[in-house]
Amino acid sequence: MPVSFRPLPGAFGAEILDLDLSRDQSEATMREVLSIFYEHQFIAIRGQKLQLSEFDSFSRCFGTQRPHFLDHLRMDGHPAILMLSNIHESGRQIGIYEGACFWHTDVAYEDPPNSATIVYAIDTPKGEAAPTYLADMFAAYDALTERTKRMIDGLIVLHHYGNRYDTKEGSPTAAERLTEDQKQRVQNVHHPLVIRHPVTGRRSLYGVAGSSFGIVGMPDDEAFDLLHELAEHATKPEFTTAYDYAPGDVACWDTYSTLHKAPGQKAAVRGDPHARLLWRVSVTGTAPLAASRQDQLAPQAAE
Repeated sequence: MPVSFRPLPGAFGAEILDLDLSRDQSEATMREVLSIFYEHQFIAIRGQKLQLSEFDSFSRCFGTQRPHFLDHLRMDGHPAILMLSNIHESGRQIGIYEGACFWHTDVAYEDPPNSATIVYAIDTPKGEAAPTYLADMFAAYDALTERTKRMIDGLIVLHHYGNRYDTKEGSPTAAERLTEDQKQRVQNVHHPLVIRHPVTGRRSLYGVAGSSFGIVGMPDDEAFDLLHELAEHATKPEFTTAYDYAPGDVACWDTYSTLHKAPGQKAAVRGDPHARLLWRVSVTGTAPLAASRQDQLAPQAAE
């Protein structure tokens, strides 16, 4: 039976309907899911009841799992799963709490970068909205003037862990606080400012907010001004959508062609009505079942 879907409210994204991932992760079904994913960049599948092994197998359909850099916030025994949560236990947070409440591209500070993020909502706030916002980098690029496109095509951006807008450690809008060991492992990497998506071939702005801290061959003040201008353009309402998780929701976004930011929330303990817990898996490379434009892990600069 064909996989059905409908557009989500907002600028982009799709909700996949009538699919139980605990019963059907067949090759034929996953090919259809991936086709919808690459067309719409963000997909949601509501009301799932998954065992950890079922969520794990689904996430592997999107690429090669990569245990996250923030190793102290991974799930015990399952290093591919990073916890996203405002829950604290014994005075310590169990997952990323405030460290994603700014526009960013997941793991653009590594090489190869993430290609997709897959999350499963375990607990979500009751009676209050806590949406995740996403921005469409395909549409944002398409809407640029031809002059701007010519100016930025071929530029190479320096990335490293952090939030360009707020580098103060412990700030609620800074990146997640690092351990001393993690600080020693932070490295600079370089990615094109404009990429061609490895599956669809479409041009996209890439990583213009969050971990982008400079442009090769450009003075820092000019580079920051350009990155700020592109980030403000890319996050206009006409390019954005919002999704508010309910328990059991599975969602996936294409990190080559989106920016996103998490909601800010007050701290909680387990059982609080405002507690939030999501399992997150990061992957690299193209999906094994997807028809790829090029057989490689990271996208090329726009030609």
